Amino acid sequence: MIVMERHVLTRTRGDVTDDFVPEFCRQMLASLKRHDQRTRGEWYVSGLLSVPGRKSMRALASVAEHGSAEQSLHHFISDSSWAWGPVRQALARYLDRALLPQAWVIDSMAIPKAGAHSVGVEASFRSDLGRVVNSQQAYGVSLANDQLSVPVNWALDLPPKWLEDAERRRRARIPEGLAALSVESAVVHLAAELSDPSWGLRRRPVVLDARALDANALIEQFTHRGVPFVFRIDGSTRVIGRDPNRPGSPRQLLPAQQLAEQGKRMSQPVEWVDPEYSIRRSVLVNRCGVTMPSRRSPKLPSAPAPALTLVGGWPMQKGRPGELWLSNLREDIPPAALLRLGRLTRRVGKDFAEISTRVGMRDFEGRSYAGWHRHVTLCSVAHAVQVLSSARLQRFAASQELAS
Repeated sequence: MIVMERHVLTRTRGDVTDDFVPEFCRQMLASLKRHDQRTRGEWYVSGLLSVPGRKSMRALASVAEHGSAEQSLHHFISDSSWAWGPVRQALARYLDRALLPQAWVIDSMAIPKAGAHSVGVEASFRSDLGRVVNSQQAYGVSLANDQLSVPVNWALDLPPKWLEDAERRRRARIPEGLAALSVESAVVHLAAELSDPSWGLRRRPVVLDARALDANALIEQFTHRGVPFVFRIDGSTRVIGRDPNRPGSPRQLLPAQQLAEQGKRMSQPVEWVDPEYSIRRSVLVNRCGVTMPSRRSPKLPSAPAPALTLVGGWPMQKGRPGELWLSNLREDIPPAALLRLGRLTRRVGKDFAEISTRVGMRDFEGRSYAGWHRHVTLCSVAHAVQVLSSARLQRFAASQELAS
């Protein structure tokens, strides 16, 4: 691991010390076989951290201070042969030790595009914006705890018109054998990759806002793979459970919102830290045991419906809507702990807006599939540098204050 403390810190770019970038990049880019590739990788990450505004290839090349840098960086990202997988694995292994993450949080990322040639771009309705937008759609998984989060793995959604058009595939250099996946299958695959022994990570629950997805399909696939999860679900999702006020009552099929409301009077107050304002808030929490209605996929072996926990959370302020979370974690885990895990989605959302966006996660100008993946991989490295260097400076400041 990098030694994070020094008696004197060198010049900084914002919260990032100059000495930390080459140190960290050497470790993250060790899988790149050639010295010139590792050098360009460090240029790229340095540019992502230091160039203000949009991270165009020309702007990023300015950190290298020689005439052919723009062409070299373009080739390094779009046309080179280096694999992004080992870089992501090195980043995840480092963060697994440094951050001690509580969960793997999956979130979506829309990337607006003006043209029709960027790989995967498609006009589609965005519920968060309330309109049709021409964009790429991606999904990322972050290692997260209450204070920090960093994205470590990515998937780019490829609509059928991109996969079925031979000319589009050729121009975007989409790998052979890459097939269309449902959003649910893509999300499961993204999390399952982190569970692979080659990543060397301690398994953490997957946290996901699944309100716009098929919760049944996700539960089936995660259960089949043995992956622990905490999903936010829509109140209309139908579950099978007993009235919490009547322990001996028959189990019945009900909307999750109705079942949670039945036990609302038994809710207990719980405190949590709101990452947006860094203040403590209170929420009422209750739980009940449920299963999902049988809808076993013919592609998966039949098995008993897994025992799940439904957690309801209501803000103390009257009139504000509640939230519902569904988990397959052990029944003895307190509902407050499940709610806090679920609310790590807020931490990831805040860090994406304030760090990932600033280091250019949405700014890739190229059109190739591999180029996009290399760009977001190095943006993830830059995000990690920002997070870890900020923590380093805070510890240094605290040590100086104690020494004075």
